[in-house]
Amino acid sequence: MRLQTWHAFGRYGVGLGLRGVEVVGKLGLYIIAARALGAHDAGLFFLCLTWIGLASTMARLGLERAITRHIAAELAIGQGRAAGRDLRTGLIGTGLAATLAAVVAFALAGPASHLLFGAPDLETPLRLSALALLPQTLTITIGSALAGLKRGIAAQFVQNALWPVLMLAALLAGVSSLDSLILALAGALTFTAAIGMALLARDRRRFTDHSVAADAGSSNGPAEVLPSLWHTAFPLFVVELVQVSLASLPVLALGVFVDAASVGAFSVANRISMLVWVVVISIGTFAAPNYAELHRRGETSRLLAMNRGIMLAVAGLSLPMVSVMMIVPELLLDLVGQGFGSAATALRILAAGQMIHCLLACQDILLAMTGHGRTLRRLNLLQLAVCIVLGAVLIPAFGMTGAAAVTALTVAQGAIGTTLVRLLLFRSPKESAMAGRL
Repeated sequence: MRLQTWHAFGRYGVGLGLRGVEVVGKLGLYIIAARALGAHDAGLFFLCLTWIGLASTMARLGLERAITRHIAAELAIGQGRAAGRDLRTGLIGTGLAATLAAVVAFALAGPASHLLFGAPDLETPLRLSALALLPQTLTITIGSALAGLKRGIAAQFVQNALWPVLMLAALLAGVSSLDSLILALAGALTFTAAIGMALLARDRRRFTDHSVAADAGSSNGPAEVLPSLWHTAFPLFVVELVQVSLASLPVLALGVFVDAASVGAFSVANRISMLVWVVVISIGTFAAPNYAELHRRGETSRLLAMNRGIMLAVAGLSLPMVSVMMIVPELLLDLVGQGFGSAATALRILAAGQMIHCLLACQDILLAMTGHGRTLRRLNLLQLAVCIVLGAVLIPAFGMTGAAAVTALTVAQGAIGTTLVRLLLFRSPKESAMAGRL
């Protein structure tokens, strides 16, 4: 048991190291892209990234989290063939949906650039962005499958670490125009998706039925009955769509009310604040299949013990990053270049929301991996309602400061809501007493 514990810590350490590569790659990408493009074109670039992210989330249909849960849960009881069927269903479903989304995104690029954003020079970049939709969708889906196989390091490499480094390399090699940068993004994501498929192919032998160790089958309760993949995916699709909307709507709304330079400054501040998610996602990637496995076996006590450790680890690693953002936001933004320091107040506000998220991290992952997708969906829809109402009031009146307040409040709302629900659904004796006091 002690050896397994040290092995787990070792994997977490390597995973966090890989996330460090991601941080360097993404931060370098944001800084160098902003300097190379200038404030105006940088704003257009970040609008394109937001456009791609929203369309890709719709194309994934909630299947990525469902795949992680189903592969881990089926393999926990030796059902490799069922896990393989779910993997094929997920890859085919998201691939077809992403292809359709790319066609629609290409067709809507003109109306969106002229009528929604009032930026005719955005039309060509938005059309080119459609080329990145299929590979981005596949990289996330493949990474989720690798996470379900408990290959967390490979999952992080495919989903988040490789393509930012490739993009950074393209910038350093001399790519400096907006159109060429988006084409480089499509190429980097395509190469990453191919690497991910190769990694999955190496594990194809695991998708056969096999026996499990006797002690692995012991539990504190009855084994979970797993629903169909689509039954799991549908509420999670709403959750993922709402989450990307919460991240995208303030940026898109800001693009309607302020100039592209201000959108660029806020986008940089927002993406700097979201580097905290590097730690959350890194640890969550390793935690997700374990949540699903322990819940499938009915081992609630072990699940709760692991969850407490996960929350402490995220808080300990993330809070120093948030503190820097709150104390010296000007310093971070000055690294990007001139014209971005105007977002210093916005970065402080965004960091405050991320602080609450750090203290109550990964509870949404626990709910998703234990079959409470419908509950998570209700919580997320409530977040979206709050975001829309606050955004309609604060963004037209206060610009990027209002957008930061909307983002921070909805992030905090999500963390608090999922934690309270988790306390009600999964209670140890100590937590039952805590829930009673709440």
